[in-house]
Amino acid sequence: MVFFDRKSFSDLNPRGILCILGGFILCLSFASDFSYPNLNTYLISYMRQNGKNPGLTYADFVFLSSTKVILQGSSMPLVGMLAKKVGVKPSIAIGSLIYSFGFIISYWTVKERYIFAIMSLSLHGLGFSWVYATAVGAAQAWFSPRVKGLVGSMVLSGYGFGSLIWIPLQTSFVNPNNIKAITDRECEHLGTDKEETGCDKYFEDPLLLERIPYMFLMLGGTYLGLCFISVLLISDAHQGRVQPKEKMIGEVHDACQDLIEKKHIIKDESPYSLSPKAVLKTSTFYKIWLSFFALCLTNGLMGNYSKAYGLTFINDDHFFAGIGVVCNVFNGAGRIFWGFVYDNLNFKRTYLIMAIVVTVVTSSLPILPYLEPESTGVKALYGFLMVSLYATFPGVYAVIAAAVADAFGPKYYQANFGLLFSNAVCYCLLIIFLTKVPVVYGFLGYTGMFLVAGGVGVLGVLTASTAPTLLSSDRHRVDRV
Repeated sequence: MVFFDRKSFSDLNPRGILCILGGFILCLSFASDFSYPNLNTYLISYMRQNGKNPGLTYADFVFLSSTKVILQGSSMPLVGMLAKKVGVKPSIAIGSLIYSFGFIISYWTVKERYIFAIMSLSLHGLGFSWVYATAVGAAQAWFSPRVKGLVGSMVLSGYGFGSLIWIPLQTSFVNPNNIKAITDRECEHLGTDKEETGCDKYFEDPLLLERIPYMFLMLGGTYLGLCFISVLLISDAHQGRVQPKEKMIGEVHDACQDLIEKKHIIKDESPYSLSPKAVLKTSTFYKIWLSFFALCLTNGLMGNYSKAYGLTFINDDHFFAGIGVVCNVFNGAGRIFWGFVYDNLNFKRTYLIMAIVVTVVTSSLPILPYLEPESTGVKALYGFLMVSLYATFPGVYAVIAAAVADAFGPKYYQANFGLLFSNAVCYCLLIIFLTKVPVVYGFLGYTGMFLVAGGVGVLGVLTASTAPTLLSSDRHRVDRV
């Protein structure tokens, strides 16, 4: 087994390096959804107090995150095909403007009914569809296919490292004095033994709440600046390599003509590519799709409820900001690590390692409320479990980015990548079912949600066990005369 292939990086192009850097910065700016647990507590606390959203709770944040993800998943196949036609830089610019605009106008929408905040902040999903696969594919095109996992993961690590910046920035801007959240006065468990673990806590300090709309204005402007830098750095490898080869066109043409005249058969050794329609006819697609879904469900639950769940036994906003920083160090570094592992172990083995860890850790989360609230022990265990999750499940995005190219070829990469993100619609609907159907949520609570996610993780492990050890689009190649 070769862990680092020097030949794959032997002909480094400076523009390729800049493309990786640009993609990294782009993903860094788009990583606001990894700060959703933090945004949930601020946004919902503010909108409960603006006089237009009575009864709003943390559980309602799922409508925002789900709208964003559903918009992202449903638009990605079509946007992927459009992005291929309009080109790399225009696609990055379009997506960046949509994303930044959504945050900037949230300064106004959060002062209205919740539906308007959902509409503005979920534009993130549409912007994501324009840039995500485009940035990854652009970077991979500059380097050998042998390191597509590592190159893609270097770009995507920005998505992990992003909230290393955004969570502390949000907390220091909104709650610099670590003001405590207050137990919901309308909680049905108020005054009972279940108050500590059964009642959510919300921020009510007027000065803290006043800063929240300005936070969205500040974030939107920051994202716009970073995205502008990304547009300058990212380039299309195919366009970038045209000029040096122009002088060889005549020689290549003459050589080809000579081969044709001599009736030599030219074998196409480029990777075989499947169109989206052909991809949907393969069993490999559905095995990868279900495997992806299993880990994305845990991602969805953590992205919505990890902090709200933690607040039921740890009421310390700065603690969660600190844990968020550590988690996202592992989030970013983990993506690079898992991309590196993919290049050496391929899809099946890499996924199984990740899925087993995520399944075990997610199923362990219900232990936390049984420990003493606010104790060092519960903080240490919560931190350990969160770090373990964020070091592992985000790696699936780096793995899937490489797996799509290996399994289905490079030509329709963006559209095929988008097909896999259709799983977002399904896991969001499942989360809504678990949290917003009163009978179901009343029965399950946080404990049941995490156990359901663990069960889906087991399904992912079983599905991936049947996938090919080595993914290759050439297995679908049609012999041509």
